[in-house]
Formats: sequence, structure tokens, C-alpha cells
Amino acid sequence: MDTKGSIILTGDAKQVLPTLPPDIIATCITSPPYWTPHDGSELGMETSLDLYVDELVRVFRKVRRVLRDDGTLWLNLGHPL
Repeated sequence: MDTKGSIILTGDAKQVLPTLPPDIIATCITSPPYWTPHDGSELGMETSLDLYVDELVRVFRKVRRVLRDDGTLWLNLGHPL
């Protein structure tokens, strides 16, 4: 993987992040799905806000593994009015 250029990764973070080597990402910009109380299996569809936050923490631990020590994380998390 060329570490001097830029690439955009798309897909389910739970599937994409484990395929990357550690300490390779300089910047992560993400806008995860908003939480809406449903009985579903996708991020944002948890049955409670606590479970949604728990799942976000699990995903961002995977982000931390691939984020360089000098890397940055940009998180857009807000619910539209």
C-alpha cells in the first residue's frame, strides 16, 4: 500500500479495518449512522442508546489500531433536526 498517496476506503468498518496493517492511517474522517431505536443488526439500529455507544467504541478501537501515532480522527456525529 502506497503510504505517500491518498486513498479513500469505503465499506463496513467492521470488515475493512481488520484487513489493514497497524499504524498506517494518517486521517480518518467518518460520519457513522445516527442512532434510531430499532431491533436491527446494523450500526445505528441498536435497541438502546447505550448499545449504540458500545458499538461505536468497539469500532473506534479498531480505528485506533490502524491510526498512526500522529494521526487524526474527524467524527461527525449529530442527529438532523
